[in-house]
Amino acid sequence: MPKLDFKRSEPEFSGEAVLTPKNRSQLLPVLRIPEFVVFSVSQAFSLFGDKLDYMALLAMIAYFTAKFGWDSARAISYLSVVVALPVVLFGPLAGVLVDRWDRRKVMITCDSFRTLLVLLIPFLALLTGQFLIVYFLAFLVFLFGLFFNTARMAIIPNLVGPDKVLGANSFLNIIGRLATFAGMVLGGLIVDWSGWQRLGIKPVWSAGFYIDSFTYFVSVIALVFIFKRLANSRGKTAAGRADASLFIKEQSRMIQSIKELWLVVKGEPAVLFVYCSILLMVILGAAVVVLYVPIIQSRRELGGVGLGTKGVGYVAAIGSVGLLFSSLLYGALGHRLKKHRVMLFCFLIMGLVCAGLAASKSFAPVAPLIFIAGLALSPVYIGMDTLLHEAVKEEVRGRIFSTRDWLLHMFFALSALIIGQLTNFFSARRLLFGFGLLVALFCVAGFILTRRRQIG
Repeated sequence: MPKLDFKRSEPEFSGEAVLTPKNRSQLLPVLRIPEFVVFSVSQAFSLFGDKLDYMALLAMIAYFTAKFGWDSARAISYLSVVVALPVVLFGPLAGVLVDRWDRRKVMITCDSFRTLLVLLIPFLALLTGQFLIVYFLAFLVFLFGLFFNTARMAIIPNLVGPDKVLGANSFLNIIGRLATFAGMVLGGLIVDWSGWQRLGIKPVWSAGFYIDSFTYFVSVIALVFIFKRLANSRGKTAAGRADASLFIKEQSRMIQSIKELWLVVKGEPAVLFVYCSILLMVILGAAVVVLYVPIIQSRRELGGVGLGTKGVGYVAAIGSVGLLFSSLLYGALGHRLKKHRVMLFCFLIMGLVCAGLAASKSFAPVAPLIFIAGLALSPVYIGMDTLLHEAVKEEVRGRIFSTRDWLLHMFFALSALIIGQLTNFFSARRLLFGFGLLVALFCVAGFILTRRRQIG
C-alpha cells in the first residue's frame, strides 16, 4: 500500500502553504471558498428539487388514479421504468460526453432545461389528461439529471483545487443527504398541503412542480455566478460530436464489461453472493415502490393506509432514521460478524417486514416495521460494497462497480414493469405479501447453501 505524503504542498488556488490531511482538516478550508459555498447550497436546492419532483409525480398519479380510475401500481411501475431508463440507455455514454464538453455549460444547460420541463409537466398533464406525455417529459428531466450529476462530480477539483477534494466531497455528501431527506419528507407535505388552494394553485400537487422548477432556476443562477471560477472545467478529451457510433461503442463496452463480470462471478463466491443480493434488493425495492406506495396513498375505504403522498414522506423519514442508526452500529460492531450471514439475516428481516406491511391497515404498526426495515437495510449496502472491495482485484474494480450500478438500474426497471403487470391478476397487498415471503424463503435457502462455504 502506498504511503501518504504529509509534506506541505502548494494549493492550486492560493499562495499559502497548507498542511495535508494528517495535520489539518480539509472541511473548514473548503468552506472559506465563497464559490464552493454558493455551489454547494445551489446543489442542495437542486437535489431537493429532484426528490420533490418525484414526490409530485407520485401525487399526480394518485390524483389521476382517483379521477379516471387508473391503476396506481401500474402507473408507478411505468414511472419507475422512466426513472431508470436514462441510466440504462445513456449511463455508459454520459461520462464520455461530459469529458468532451465544457462541464460548466453542461450543468447550466441541463438545469435550464429542467426548469422549463418541470413547469410543463402539470400544465400538459391537466390539459391532455394523458400520462404518456408526462412519462416523456419525466424521462427528459431524469436524462438531463444524469448528465448534470456526472458533470457536477467531475467539476469539483476545478472548484476547490486538488488538495481540498476530500473536504469538498465530505461537505457535499453531508448537505446532499440532508437535501434528499428534506426533499422526501417536506416534499410529501408540500404536494399534499391544502393551503395551496387558498393561493389559487389547483390541484395542490402542482405546487410541487412549481417549487421544483424554482430550485433548478436557483441552481442555474448560482452556476452563472461562479462561471469564471470554473474556467478550467473542460475535460481533457478533445471535443467531439455525439453520434450513433459513439452510443453503440459505449454500449458495446458495457456488454464487454458484463462478460468480464461473469468471469469474475464464476470464479469468486463472494462476488456471486453480492449479485444474488442485488437481485433480492431489486425485487424488494421494486415491490415496495410499485405496490406499497399506492397502499400508503390510498384512502382506507379503498384498502389503503389513507395517508396520501405525505405518508410516503413519513415512511421515508422513519426508514432513514433506522438506516442512520444501523450504519453507526454496524460500522462499530460489523467487523466481529460474518458479512454474508448478516446480510442474509437482514434480507430475512426485510422480507418479513414486507409481509407485515401487506397485512397492516393502519399507520400504528407501519411505523415500527419501517424503522426495522431501515435498520436491516444499511448492513446490506455496507456488506455488498465491502465484499466487492475485498474480493475483486484492483485492476477490474472500477468496471465491476460501474457494471453493478448499470445492472441494478436495468433489473429494477424490469422488475418494476413485471410487478406492475402482475397487478392485473392479484391485489397489491397479496403481491407484496408474496414477494416478502419469497425473499424470506430465498434467505433460508441462502443460509443452507452457504453454511459450509467461505464467503469473503
